[in-house]
Amino acid sequence: MTSIEEMCENLGIDREDVVEFLGVFIDYTENEDLPGLKLAIDNRDVSTVRKRAHSIKGAALNLQLSEIASLAERIEKTAAAESLDGVEAMYSDIQEQMNSVRMLLG
Repeated sequence: MTSIEEMCENLGIDREDVVEFLGVFIDYTENEDLPGLKLAIDNRDVSTVRKRAHSIKGAALNLQLSEIASLAERIEKTAAAESLDGVEAMYSDIQEQMNSVRMLLG
């Protein structure tokens, strides 16, 4: 996981903006995308799994959260292949990575 200072430098924006964007990312991902993804996984709904994973991937890429983006992309590709093999573990890994993002904000 990168630091906020590295994110500022890499994204070319100031600390206040990075903190705000991370807050929005955390809020939306934890309150919308992850619960929706979990429900879709539980319901074996590969189409919704793919869509939710794609949403997480895009938001994570915008903030250069490469670990989360990579996991979401793996989920997306797995679902696109009409499979959910290993998706539960990847979902758990995303949750762990979200804890790291939260820690960035202190």
